[in-house]
Amino acid sequence: MNMPIKPSQALLAALAVIAAPAFAQDSATPAEPDSAAQSSTAEAPATEAPAAEAPATEAPAAETSSGEDATADAPAADAPDADEQPAAAAPATSAAGAATATDEAASGEPKVGSYYAKSSHTDWTVRCIKAEQGKDPCELYQLMQDADGNSVAELTLIPLTNGDVAAGATLVAPLETDLIQGLGFAVDNGKPRGYPFSFCAPVGCVSRIGLSAEELGQMKRGSAATVTLMPFGGDPKQPVELGLSLAGFTAAFDELSAYAAKDAAAAE
Repeated sequence: MNMPIKPSQALLAALAVIAAPAFAQDSATPAEPDSAAQSSTAEAPATEAPAAEAPATEAPAAETSSGEDATADAPAADAPDADEQPAAAAPATSAAGAATATDEAASGEPKVGSYYAKSSHTDWTVRCIKAEQGKDPCELYQLMQDADGNSVAELTLIPLTNGDVAAGATLVAPLETDLIQGLGFAVDNGKPRGYPFSFCAPVGCVSRIGLSAEELGQMKRGSAATVTLMPFGGDPKQPVELGLSLAGFTAAFDELSAYAAKDAAAAE
């Protein structure tokens, strides 16, 4: 029986807004010849008739006979250059912004509040969350899957030094889990220990597990653990069993313990 859920990691996405201003270009209206030019040249209208449809570069050639007309056409020829100058500069500004976003993505620096993998030890990951100030808090992480490769549950674990609890673990199960039945946790062929669920959130139902020094030692010496869940309305004789690999657990836990010890020494 599959109970897939989405992992709680949030993947970070970046938005790039490229704005290119649109500039309206007014078509140049050819200057109409004055009455004196029309009276002196009988064929002037016939010469300017095709000039209205000709490209802007041909307009001065049709009126080179009149110095006054050529002077009037000069600003019209320069106008497109002035209008096109800002439009040519706009892509350069957008390209600079895109290059900045690309440089930030290439740097590989996580954003504040996002998770990142500090290191990996076989099947365990030392996962941290980027803090705005001070040291980034870290934890051990493993995503558990069923036999079909569906992501079903995830477990995080941190070392503790207060009281008889040597480590604290948090397991997130699917929302359709039977909360009354709780969950079972067993190392290798050991007897399963039962734990209740604390609360449910949109990401799933959460169970908090306290591990004694003896139970933590069993995980360090073991090869695999089994997490047992009961789907809501399922057959109690056929629970869902998820495998939790313990390969690399000792190395990952020791690294995280040393990382946390630095914080304690700095605080003292």
